[in-house]
Amino acid sequence: MKAKFVVWGYFCILLLCISSCRHTGYPPLLAKVDSLTNVRPDSAILLLSTLKTSIQQENEAMRMYYRLLCIKARDKAYIKHTSDSAILPVLHYYIKKNDRRHLPEAYYYAGRVYRDLGDAPQALDYFEKAVDALPEKDHSVLKEKIYSQTGTLFAYQNMPEEALKMHKKGIQLSYANKDSIGLYFNLRDIGNMYKELNKPDSTIFYLKESEKISRQLHRKDLFNMIQSQLASIYTDIKQYDSARVALHHALKDIRQSNRSSMYSIAAVFYHSTAKMDSAIYYYNKLLKCGNVYAKRDAHAVLLEVAARKQDIKQMVRHLRGYHLYTDSIQKITQTETIQRMHSLYNYQLREKENLRLKEESRQRLFLLWIIGSGLVILSLAFFAYRQYSRGKKQKLEEQIRKFRQIEAEKSRKIESLEEYKHQKEELEKKLQSANIRKNETTAIKIKQKLELINHILGQDKIESEQETEAKDELFNSDLYEQLRARANSARGEAYITSGEWDTLKNLMTPAYPTFFTRLNFLHTPNENELHVCILIKLQFRPADIARLLQLKPETISSIRKRLYQKVTGEKGTSEQWDKIIHSL
Repeated sequence: MKAKFVVWGYFCILLLCISSCRHTGYPPLLAKVDSLTNVRPDSAILLLSTLKTSIQQENEAMRMYYRLLCIKARDKAYIKHTSDSAILPVLHYYIKKNDRRHLPEAYYYAGRVYRDLGDAPQALDYFEKAVDALPEKDHSVLKEKIYSQTGTLFAYQNMPEEALKMHKKGIQLSYANKDSIGLYFNLRDIGNMYKELNKPDSTIFYLKESEKISRQLHRKDLFNMIQSQLASIYTDIKQYDSARVALHHALKDIRQSNRSSMYSIAAVFYHSTAKMDSAIYYYNKLLKCGNVYAKRDAHAVLLEVAARKQDIKQMVRHLRGYHLYTDSIQKITQTETIQRMHSLYNYQLREKENLRLKEESRQRLFLLWIIGSGLVILSLAFFAYRQYSRGKKQKLEEQIRKFRQIEAEKSRKIESLEEYKHQKEELEKKLQSANIRKNETTAIKIKQKLELINHILGQDKIESEQETEAKDELFNSDLYEQLRARANSARGEAYITSGEWDTLKNLMTPAYPTFFTRLNFLHTPNENELHVCILIKLQFRPADIARLLQLKPETISSIRKRLYQKVTGEKGTSEQWDKIIHSL
């Protein structure tokens, strides 16, 4: 209630400012909103929305400042950016005007936008430009945030050493600005980077320093937050007494956003100290609120527990759960089926009630029962037909969307890799420039970007080489040669056993990592359809497939056409389905 009064208080003040300072009051008014974004971003968003119409009548400078504040407020409120369409016009305006006041901030929020969009090199570029746009001896909080965000970006790209350098620069600015909260988080992030570098002593040192800050600030929430990190590292190095104390504090303040990590730390600690009842308790909690990784790990441990107890039912449950999350297969709830079951259940209840009333007055209620049943049947028939038509249309639209999504993903990956290669060439050319070589700071920045891009391209190259090796192993395997021989032999000798199907799938998974996932994403095939798709992918001719599956060639052709129509919603040829299979 108090928070609402505060918001409405701000709102009333701003309305008074607007009415009394129609053309001259906006600069101080927006400056007040700017300050509000740092402490109450939700209120700032609300207040900015009230100015949306009137701000259009102001000059371009005022409109651009307003748009920058909108982006800033949404970012401060942790609303994820989904497009660069809002920030780019603002950024280009300040670049064109060479506005030294707002340009660094515009560059910073451009970096934040591209970080949310998953474009790490572009985000890094804008963060660096934001630093360059600031005075060399600037020690502002903005510069501190830029280093912090850059460090986080490197950490997400598995580059802990580069992340460490950025966070250490950020810590210097935290001291300069007397920013205790920033200092707390920079110390914590440095500790986490040392953990990634397998340096537990340094990790503990910086986490304990962060703990000291939380004590000085009398912030129990920050104190408890850092305890979870300490509990994790102490568990890793088997200092269980210290881990127990830290965990005790951490479990006092479990928030919605960190329940998964907190329960994971607790589960691992109790598992490591052989307190299996407590470990099982937290693993079971993870099954309810953990992320997919935590749920996978929880199912794995609970599977071992069930195996030791020889609890077949639980073994089956956790084995299924483990495979579900390992393969990233999301279980889709069939809403329409649930609705139909619910309708049927209600119908049965009404029938029981009719039977009870029929015993009291059979003749009178018989007519009512006929009328009621007729209405119910008509309603169900109408509902079922409408749901069937709607479901069929939605299913077709969903299949088309999935197919286009896969094609778009492939195109984006190719375009992204080409863009990285282009960026690499440009950066390498810049690095060869005499002016760049003389400027050591700029050269280091370019090298950092090159290292990031090389890391991404290197990962792609490794994955491609691994897939090529796996394909060679698959097509040179004894099983593949045997299947080729059977396909060319007499009809009676052609067959594939269930064990051989399993072996084929195991050989295909590393060779075509996305094949089964994308196939199931497009359409969940039955056994015959899956076998046909596998043999198509393995480059067997339709006649060979028919012989190996002991089916007629016409049946194989029919299956391929049917699959094409299910996925695309259009009638097509068998060869068109083969092209889709080879593209997965």
